Amino acid sequence: MTPRIDESTSGANEPRLQPGPPVLDDEGEGRLLEVLNDAQRLGFLGRGPVERHVSHGLGFAAAWAEVDPTMAMGADRSPRRIADVGSGGGVPGLVLAMASEAHLVLVDNKTRRTDWLSEAAYRLGVDDRVSVVARPAEEAGQDPEWRGSCDLVVARSFAGPAPTAECAAGLVRRGGLVVVSEPPEAGDRWAGLVSAQLGYQAVRLVDRPEGHYAVLIAGGAPLEARFPRTWAAQKKRPMFT
Repeated sequence: MTPRIDESTSGANEPRLQPGPPVLDDEGEGRLLEVLNDAQRLGFLGRGPVERHVSHGLGFAAAWAEVDPTMAMGADRSPRRIADVGSGGGVPGLVLAMASEAHLVLVDNKTRRTDWLSEAAYRLGVDDRVSVVARPAEEAGQDPEWRGSCDLVVARSFAGPAPTAECAAGLVRRGGLVVVSEPPEAGDRWAGLVSAQLGYQAVRLVDRPEGHYAVLIAGGAPLEARFPRTWAAQKKRPMFT
């Protein structure tokens, strides 16, 4: 990766090197664009140029590398398993599968979407490194097969901060990271995270050319067995607002 200078960083008047996102080869990018165009046509992916969706997906990797450079793509502790909650049209999950050697766990509770995700992974030639989980994220986080098994969890347009943090908490390993896409003017959406008993020790907001991201840092203490709760319980009593 070619580092970029982040002029916005405070410090002793010294700009910080900002890592660039992973780069896809031309053949892989072409196949990915074709697949994501299909996702957009089916209504699984939002409007706008598909290239922009790919760029935003790659930005997740750059965002977590800013927070923990040892987990950057190709680094000693680069993630071995990544979960994408509410994977939908495959962004960022399929994008990260094409950009890394990690195993991707694509979680979505809509079978029409999960059937398509399985087909898309096959078309991209990454089906040996992709598991598609057709169930709600909060249920997957209570399943011993997936609970605490992921170095990273990513979420794009999944839900509000509290349910996203709670559902991701069940999947991320202790000490791992959760990367969430953010609106441009997010405000103080994560102020109550650390005190919310979900096992997070910090949150860092990362603004990049590809987009805006919140990186949640999981602590080392075990997550209470009751989390994540059912969706109905989360909606009725969110852990923070």
